[in-house]
Amino acid sequence: MSVFNQNKMSADTISEFILSKFNIDYNDKTQMPIEIPGFGRYELADMFRELGFKVGAEIGVYQGEYSEVLCKANPEAKLYSIDPWEPHDDYTAFVKPKTFEKAFEMAKARLSGRNCEMIKKKSLDAVKDFADESLDFVYIDGDHSFQACTNDIVEWSKKVRVGGIVAGHDYIKHLPRSIIHVYEVVNGYTQAYRIRPWFITAPKVIINGVITPEERTFFWVKTLFPEPRRYD
Repeated sequence: MSVFNQNKMSADTISEFILSKFNIDYNDKTQMPIEIPGFGRYELADMFRELGFKVGAEIGVYQGEYSEVLCKANPEAKLYSIDPWEPHDDYTAFVKPKTFEKAFEMAKARLSGRNCEMIKKKSLDAVKDFADESLDFVYIDGDHSFQACTNDIVEWSKKVRVGGIVAGHDYIKHLPRSIIHVYEVVNGYTQAYRIRPWFITAPKVIINGVITPEERTFFWVKTLFPEPRRYD
């Protein structure tokens, strides 16, 4: 059940709700990002419901696991699950087409009967189909290379309303020469546009009997600030 009514809350109200929910003492000197212990992307899906969010998108769906989580947590919300389900550029060019075909069928099975529309397009093609400020949230988990990740954050942020949430997966510092640059892109973007506060999740999960940190999710509440330009 939503803690908010149907009226759209302001960015400040949403930020205050998050800070209060996790008992975070925040001021102008608080170091970014703010780590939220014991809170992961499953709990983030629940928080979208608490906030009364009604429409969102996941960019990078693959087998549909997190899209299913989002749908189950908030069945009244419309979800757009966007993925080309095909090899592209250097990031997934080495993956066989049949692997993506299988992933697409798995996603279809997972999301069948849910309030979800699967869109088989590349991210920057699909984004053109959405009006600016038409989404309550976006969760970015697509191509993690520097240019693609930058473009996804830039372009999909425009589609999220003020007071909505921009989020994404795999905020991890990788070894030099890695093609995964989410950590660097998010740090640079939030600094360039003075985004405060912003958060990272820090839960513990059990994988093969071993307790380990989950790959982190980043998120922030969209506020009014100059729109960045695409990186090409």
